[in-house]
Amino acid sequence: MYQTLKEKKELAVKKAKNGKGVFVKKNFKPGQSIFQFAGELIACDEDDDTDEQTRSNAIRISKDWFVSPKGRMGDFLNHSCEPNAKVVKKDKKLFIVAISLISKGEEVAIDYSTIIAADDSWTMKCKCGSKNCRKMVGKFKSLPKKLRDNYLALGLVPKHILG
Repeated sequence: MYQTLKEKKELAVKKAKNGKGVFVKKNFKPGQSIFQFAGELIACDEDDDTDEQTRSNAIRISKDWFVSPKGRMGDFLNHSCEPNAKVVKKDKKLFIVAISLISKGEEVAIDYSTIIAADDSWTMKCKCGSKNCRKMVGKFKSLPKKLRDNYLALGLVPKHILG
């Protein structure tokens, strides 16, 4: 697996509830960048021609492009209906940033619904185990209004997902 030196010192891929996940080796404060979500660019119109492993954990970076983290730290970033991190786009790059204190040994998780645009068709049965688990993950606009409003107020949804 490809890792930067910073990732090796601060992060670990370990067994999680649903396969493998990204765990922190030190505390991360709210607003602190945990790692860059990097990888191969995939054009939206080419998505169906891309193999499942490359596409499976891709995150949309713009209206026309996704980033596939295949073989990198982002490949192991899991979902939670009670996330402790978010995706932030800065200078055409994606970063995973803490939204609450993430203590040493904790798993990093985002809410996948915050990265699924209105024109995306991906859904997933949720098994995150949180007390507020929605049982289904889908596009941001399919979330209950109160949760959407809360996520927007907290800045959890990248602008390119909102359209």
